Amino acid sequence: MLVWSAAFLPVLAMPASADQSLDGSDAVAVPTLYAAITRLPATEQLRGTVDSVDQGNDTIEIRLSPDRKELFKVQDGLIFDMVRFGDPVEISVQIISGARTIVRLTEK
Repeated sequence: MLVWSAAFLPVLAMPASADQSLDGSDAVAVPTLYAAITRLPATEQLRGTVDSVDQGNDTIEIRLSPDRKELFKVQDGLIFDMVRFGDPVEISVQIISGARTIVRLTEK
């Protein structure tokens, strides 16, 4: 610990160089970098009809077209109280932990 202190404390105590601004004008780079690192996941909007509800597996199957059904995970279990077989719905889907997951559902 003493070796680490001796090696790094002088660096931490050094004053800002003359070319660094202290008025905060370079503070824009930090939020920009932070925003680039913490992007929100892409959200996809879909419409369809509830084809099946499996509360035990936290999934809902949505019929997106007459020949296409897709199984989605559900982020919030309260969604199960909102829908039944045959309900027309609009859903917002994000990929969470590798699975297409319903993050918002509204009845249409």
